Amino acid sequence: MKGTRDFYNKTASEWANKWYEDESMVPYLMEFINYLPQNPRILDLCCGAGYESMRLEKLGAEVTGLDFSEESIKIAKKLNLHIKFVVEDMLNDYSYLGKFHGCIIIAGLIHLPNHKLSKAFEEVYKVINDNGFLHIAVKDGTGKSEKSSYITIEGEEYDRDFYFHTLEELKLYSSKKFDFEKEILLDKDSPWKYYIFRKCRTSTS
Repeated sequence: MKGTRDFYNKTASEWANKWYEDESMVPYLMEFINYLPQNPRILDLCCGAGYESMRLEKLGAEVTGLDFSEESIKIAKKLNLHIKFVVEDMLNDYSYLGKFHGCIIIAGLIHLPNHKLSKAFEEVYKVINDNGFLHIAVKDGTGKSEKSSYITIEGEEYDRDFYFHTLEELKLYSSKKFDFEKEILLDKDSPWKYYIFRKCRTSTS
């Protein structure tokens, strides 16, 4: 069975076709960018094919996109010539990219079980400026979604490791790195939740 990276390499063009046309994230990005200085430097972590990177740039940000799917990054580079994109795993050290005023992780943490969340927050912490902000989108709940994880494409089976996360889980595993700031409530009926966290001033790591 193939894994998460294989799944997104296989479906990269489909995600691009959908999300370059879908403007539903714009209000959330606008809300987030209001927390940052003018023309902020933002890391789009787990950027996929770069659609939200594109929108952040239109909002005036200097954006760097990071994703472990090589095919997604190929599309992102082709469609966004003025944005920097890198192929990298969110659990690796990517501090070579420098510092950022803020970071977004839109549906990136859904591919991590709880025991890997602390590592993800640790790596983000390294690259966020003091008092910088983090915007997270997750699907509310706990545990692994069998329905969303196991997918068959052209006779090939994939496990894309889709996990639900509650706000309490995010608070627990980001502890000493990020403090919860607020929930962006634009659609109260959506199973997707949109949170803003602020980097802690000090870390005990």
